[in-house]
Amino acid sequence: MSGHMRGPGRGVPIGRAKMDKVTMNRLLSYLKEYKLRFTVVLICILISAVAGVAGSLFLQVVIDDYITPLLQTASPDFAGLFQAVLTMAAIYLIGILATLFYNRTMVSISQGILKKIRDQMFSHMQRLPIRYFDTHTHGDVMSRYTNDTDTLRQMLSMSVPQM
Repeated sequence: MSGHMRGPGRGVPIGRAKMDKVTMNRLLSYLKEYKLRFTVVLICILISAVAGVAGSLFLQVVIDDYITPLLQTASPDFAGLFQAVLTMAAIYLIGILATLFYNRTMVSISQGILKKIRDQMFSHMQRLPIRYFDTHTHGDVMSRYTNDTDTLRQMLSMSVPQM
Protein backbone atom coordinates (compact mmCIF):
# COMPACT_ATOMS: atom_id res chain seq x y z
CA MET A 1 0.00 0.00 0.00
CA SER A 2 3.03 2.26 0.33
CA GLY A 3 3.16 2.67 -3.47
CA HIS A 4 -0.31 4.21 -3.37
CA MET A 5 0.47 6.72 -0.65
CA ARG A 6 0.92 10.30 -1.68
CA GLY A 7 3.75 12.65 -0.91
CA PRO A 8 3.01 15.59 1.36
CA GLY A 9 0.75 18.00 -0.52
CA ARG A 10 1.97 16.97 -3.95
CA GLY A 11 -0.45 14.31 -5.12
CA VAL A 12 2.57 12.30 -6.32
CA PRO A 13 3.14 8.70 -5.23
CA ILE A 14 6.00 8.33 -2.75
CA GLY A 15 9.21 7.35 -4.50
CA ARG A 16 8.24 8.96 -7.79
CA ALA A 17 9.70 12.30 -8.76
CA LYS A 18 7.50 14.93 -10.33
CA MET A 19 8.79 16.14 -13.71
CA ASP A 20 8.15 19.85 -14.01
CA LYS A 21 9.06 22.32 -16.77
CA VAL A 22 12.18 23.56 -14.97
CA THR A 23 13.55 20.03 -14.64
CA MET A 24 12.69 19.19 -18.25
CA ASN A 25 14.34 22.37 -19.53
CA ARG A 26 17.43 21.62 -17.45
CA LEU A 27 17.64 18.11 -18.91
CA LEU A 28 17.12 19.41 -22.44
CA SER A 29 19.87 22.00 -21.90
CA TYR A 30 22.37 19.13 -21.77
CA LEU A 31 21.40 18.28 -25.36
CA LYS A 32 22.61 21.66 -26.66
CA GLU A 33 26.17 20.53 -27.28
CA TYR A 34 24.84 17.46 -29.13
CA LYS A 35 22.44 19.45 -31.33
CA LEU A 36 23.95 18.31 -34.65
CA ARG A 37 24.17 14.66 -33.65
CA PHE A 38 20.62 14.72 -32.29
CA THR A 39 19.40 16.19 -35.59
CA VAL A 40 21.13 13.34 -37.43
CA VAL A 41 19.43 10.90 -35.05
CA LEU A 42 16.02 12.38 -35.90
CA ILE A 43 16.77 12.09 -39.63
CA CYS A 44 17.85 8.46 -39.19
CA ILE A 45 14.66 7.71 -37.26
CA LEU A 46 12.64 9.11 -40.17
CA ILE A 47 14.65 7.09 -42.70
CA SER A 48 14.14 3.96 -40.64
CA ALA A 49 10.38 4.52 -40.40
CA VAL A 50 10.05 5.31 -44.11
CA ALA A 51 12.09 2.23 -45.02
CA GLY A 52 9.85 0.02 -42.87
CA VAL A 53 6.70 1.37 -44.48
CA ALA A 54 8.18 1.29 -47.99
CA GLY A 55 9.31 -2.31 -47.54
CA SER A 56 5.83 -3.35 -46.44
CA LEU A 57 4.19 -1.54 -49.35
CA PHE A 58 6.74 -2.95 -51.82
CA LEU A 59 5.86 -6.45 -50.64
CA GLN A 60 2.36 -5.95 -52.04
CA VAL A 61 3.86 -4.95 -55.41
CA VAL A 62 6.13 -8.01 -55.41
CA ILE A 63 3.20 -10.33 -54.78
CA ASP A 64 0.81 -8.67 -57.23
CA ASP A 65 3.24 -7.91 -60.08
CA TYR A 66 5.79 -10.74 -59.86
CA ILE A 67 4.68 -13.77 -57.82
CA THR A 68 1.04 -14.02 -58.98
CA PRO A 69 1.93 -13.84 -62.73
CA LEU A 70 4.69 -16.45 -62.21
CA LEU A 71 2.15 -18.87 -60.77
CA GLN A 72 0.05 -18.60 -63.94
CA THR A 73 2.81 -19.36 -66.46
CA ALA A 74 4.07 -22.78 -67.49
CA SER A 75 7.76 -21.76 -67.66
CA PRO A 76 8.32 -18.94 -65.14
CA ASP A 77 11.15 -16.43 -65.52
CA PHE A 78 12.42 -15.45 -62.07
CA ALA A 79 14.71 -12.61 -63.22
CA GLY A 80 12.12 -9.88 -62.49
CA LEU A 81 11.24 -11.42 -59.13
CA PHE A 82 14.93 -11.67 -58.21
CA GLN A 83 15.44 -7.98 -59.06
CA ALA A 84 12.36 -7.01 -57.01
CA VAL A 85 13.55 -9.04 -54.02
CA LEU A 86 16.97 -7.37 -54.24
CA THR A 87 15.29 -3.95 -54.28
CA MET A 88 13.18 -4.89 -51.25
CA ALA A 89 16.29 -6.17 -49.45
CA ALA A 90 18.06 -2.87 -50.18
CA ILE A 91 15.13 -0.93 -48.72
CA TYR A 92 15.18 -3.02 -45.54
CA LEU A 93 18.99 -2.79 -45.32
CA ILE A 94 18.80 1.01 -45.45
CA GLY A 95 16.24 0.92 -42.61
CA ILE A 96 18.39 -1.45 -40.55
CA LEU A 97 21.51 0.67 -41.02
CA ALA A 98 19.61 3.85 -40.09
CA THR A 99 18.28 2.14 -36.94
CA LEU A 100 21.74 0.89 -36.01
CA PHE A 101 23.25 4.33 -36.55
CA TYR A 102 20.66 6.23 -34.52
CA ASN A 103 20.79 3.71 -31.66
CA ARG A 104 24.58 3.88 -31.45
CA THR A 105 24.54 7.67 -31.72
CA MET A 106 21.91 7.98 -28.98
CA VAL A 107 24.01 5.75 -26.72
CA SER A 108 27.00 8.02 -27.37
CA ILE A 109 24.93 11.15 -26.67
CA SER A 110 23.41 9.72 -23.51
CA GLN A 111 26.80 8.57 -22.18
CA GLY A 112 28.26 12.03 -22.79
CA ILE A 113 25.37 13.73 -21.03
CA LEU A 114 25.54 11.28 -18.13
CA LYS A 115 29.28 11.85 -17.72
CA LYS A 116 28.65 15.57 -17.47
CA ILE A 117 25.82 15.05 -14.95
CA ARG A 118 27.88 12.62 -12.87
CA ASP A 119 30.79 15.05 -12.80
CA GLN A 120 28.46 17.83 -11.64
CA MET A 121 26.91 15.54 -9.01
CA PHE A 122 30.34 14.52 -7.72
CA SER A 123 31.45 18.14 -7.57
CA HIS A 124 28.28 19.04 -5.67
CA MET A 125 28.70 16.10 -3.31
CA GLN A 126 32.24 17.25 -2.46
CA ARG A 127 30.88 20.64 -1.38
CA LEU A 128 28.26 19.18 0.97
CA PRO A 129 28.94 19.69 4.67
CA ILE A 130 30.03 16.71 6.75
CA ARG A 131 26.81 16.87 8.81
CA TYR A 132 24.86 15.94 5.67
CA PHE A 133 26.65 12.60 5.56
CA ASP A 134 26.19 12.17 9.30
CA THR A 135 22.41 12.49 8.93
CA HIS A 136 22.08 10.41 5.74
CA THR A 137 23.20 6.83 5.26
CA HIS A 138 26.04 6.61 2.75
CA GLY A 139 24.27 3.77 0.93
CA ASP A 140 21.13 5.89 0.55
CA VAL A 141 23.06 8.75 -1.03
CA MET A 142 24.92 6.51 -3.45
CA SER A 143 21.78 4.49 -4.22
CA ARG A 144 19.91 7.65 -5.14
CA TYR A 145 22.79 8.80 -7.37
CA THR A 146 23.00 5.41 -9.08
CA ASN A 147 19.27 4.88 -9.55
CA ASP A 148 18.60 8.40 -10.77
CA THR A 149 21.42 8.36 -13.32
CA ASP A 150 20.39 4.89 -14.52
CA THR A 151 16.80 6.10 -15.01
CA LEU A 152 18.11 9.12 -16.87
CA ARG A 153 20.27 6.89 -19.08
CA GLN A 154 17.26 4.75 -19.97
CA MET A 155 15.21 7.83 -20.77
CA LEU A 156 17.87 9.34 -23.01
CA SER A 157 18.90 6.23 -24.91
CA MET A 158 15.49 4.54 -25.27
CA SER A 159 12.55 6.82 -24.58
CA VAL A 160 13.68 9.92 -26.46
CA PRO A 161 14.10 8.12 -29.82
CA GLN A 162 10.77 6.32 -29.34
CA MET A 163 8.96 9.63 -28.88
